[in-house]
Amino acid sequence: MEMKKSIYRYAAEAGFPIGIYLSVMAACMLMGLKYEFLTSFLLPLTIAFPFLLGVILRQIAKKEPAYMKVSALWLGGIYTMIFGTIICMLFSACYIFFADPGFVYEYVSSAIDSIESSPMKEQYANTTAIMREAIEARILPSGIEFVATMGWSTCFFGSILSLIVAAIIVKINKRKQRNKIDAFNL
Repeated sequence: MEMKKSIYRYAAEAGFPIGIYLSVMAACMLMGLKYEFLTSFLLPLTIAFPFLLGVILRQIAKKEPAYMKVSALWLGGIYTMIFGTIICMLFSACYIFFADPGFVYEYVSSAIDSIESSPMKEQYANTTAIMREAIEARILPSGIEFVATMGWSTCFFGSILSLIVAAIIVKINKRKQRNKIDAFNL
């Protein structure tokens, strides 16, 4: 039986909605310094992400039953995350370069202010001192370094998440198949 599409094609198509979702998450984080209410969306979006990835990988497996293997779905998930991350990185880079070029400085300054206004500021005095030295020495990461780090992290954690989600999907599918066979034998 010939396959309709390769796993790479399915992953490329699935990368667009994942990229939009990741871009919304990035927008909440990046714009959260200016519009604090946006940060309240990060936790629900983060919690919902594995379910979105699961739905997408499940759709791939339904369209192409030969991909109902952990290795195939994991590969699809990895490439889906890569394609989605590229979209997210493009959005993030455009935002940091054009809309908020001082984002990294503002982010670190905000972190220092948050730490110093907390009751545990004495425990983090060394950390805030190092952060201040980085600001004064102008050795904070550039915007592109920040975006690249965010992209690599997203791809890495997305690949690990893809493995977990793929294993769950295959296990659930095997259980459903076994239940169908048991019901048929009755």
